[in-house]
Amino acid sequence: MKFLRIRQVMQLTGLSRMNIYRLELAGRFPKRRRLSENLVAWLESDIVTWADSRPIAHLRAASSRSAGLRT
Repeated sequence: MKFLRIRQVMQLTGLSRMNIYRLELAGRFPKRRRLSENLVAWLESDIVTWADSRPIAHLRAASSRSAGLRT
């Protein structure tokens, strides 16, 4: 079991600190764990599971106009 601090979570997810806290408050991100009075962290396995649950982004095919080609 490995714990991640906020900077590590930000680096792994690409999310800002505020986005992480907003998503957590909304119940859409793993809850942090209190390790001591002034220390919180997230379980690495929770972050990995969350990341794996995110939908895959699909690229849309560029039309000839948006690709800068003239017909």
